[in-house]
Amino acid sequence: MEGIHKAIELGYSPVKVNCVVMRGLNEDELLDFVALTEGLPLDVRFIEYMPFDGNKWNFRKMVSYKEMLDTIQQQWPELEKLPEEESSTAKAFKIPGFQGQISFITSMSEHFCGTCNRLRITADGNLKVCLFGNSEVSLRDHLRAGASEEELLRIIGAAVGRKKRQHAELFLMLQDSPPANSSLAPWDPLDVQGLRPRVSFSSWMMTLWKGCRVSQTPPLAQQWLGSGSPQRHYSSHMDSETNSKCLSPVSQAPAAPSGSLPTSHQLTHLDSEGRAAMVDVGKKPDTERMAVASALVLLGPVAFKLIQQNQLKKGDALVVAQLAGVQAAKLTSQLIPLCHHVTLSHIQVQLELDSTRHAVVIQASCRARGPTGVEMEALTSAAVAALTLYDMCKAVSRDIVLGDIKLISKTGGQRGDFRRA
Repeated sequence: MEGIHKAIELGYSPVKVNCVVMRGLNEDELLDFVALTEGLPLDVRFIEYMPFDGNKWNFRKMVSYKEMLDTIQQQWPELEKLPEEESSTAKAFKIPGFQGQISFITSMSEHFCGTCNRLRITADGNLKVCLFGNSEVSLRDHLRAGASEEELLRIIGAAVGRKKRQHAELFLMLQDSPPANSSLAPWDPLDVQGLRPRVSFSSWMMTLWKGCRVSQTPPLAQQWLGSGSPQRHYSSHMDSETNSKCLSPVSQAPAAPSGSLPTSHQLTHLDSEGRAAMVDVGKKPDTERMAVASALVLLGPVAFKLIQQNQLKKGDALVVAQLAGVQAAKLTSQLIPLCHHVTLSHIQVQLELDSTRHAVVIQASCRARGPTGVEMEALTSAAVAALTLYDMCKAVSRDIVLGDIKLISKTGGQRGDFRRA
């Protein structure tokens, strides 16, 4: 308290006091914190308990914004809502006659990521677009490499473009019964359009934030979770275009009839004498190629729960598998002997938790312009992501099943488009 009083004495305004409210720990002190604002010009900010890495988050410990507000209004029914900016991350209230105010950070029950415009630079020079997320972009390395201001703007713009609509695509349903319908429909990544450097960094960033359009919440993330734990959904993509207009596998693939492609009458990787040989694609025209593949990892209830709550000792299995899938797509020609090296312009790996089967559904998509397809890159990406999940979880269970690795769709090439029925 001495530090708080000293800050007020020195003229700091506002002086913010953050309080993470946890059931069974400090929720009984809620009204005491509010009472501090009667005689002190403080902004006491109540933060919903969030599942950060290593904090052993438990749904039952979380006290929602609505519950806290109801408790406070019972004591002070005259509590007034204060106006707030569109990009505000806090809901502010004030009790008439009190010097200070209270605020709520509704990170879990009423997410605000779609309008949040906060950026953070860490002490070691990394950019974070979300305090909650693990993702960081090293500006330090680019600066040391001599990156120009325009290049830095593009890097920052791409990072902002990958910002999620809500925390790690995590959605918590605070209701009494499950929704009637839910599905595993694919999710369109967010779309950032027309990013161009402006006269100054600050004006460019303002234009960037105003221009961001965030996708709708993926249907899987809206499923009711009977276990009471939050759903986790990870999506990662690498795009060669610096302004990162991210492409969805479904939205980018032209409509094509279901069924098999026209097939060749002979195996193309065998020569006239039956020996393995790489196909000569030198005379084939360059066309836009895209492929989407999937895999399924049946974890079992124990490993599934640990992944869902991010409690594996090895770390975040979904993030590691996601990165492995991206890396595998880029290295396919080194893993599959007769594959051509393909310069990929886009890679996306999505992992979704399926609580009904205690499984992880993996979807990988690859895109390139060239004389040969990218089916193998997408299949390798999905398969290696699945293998990585097994590696991350094998200490917990060796009864994990990897399967259902298949091509979902492909576009481009002489044999036409394909979409699995």
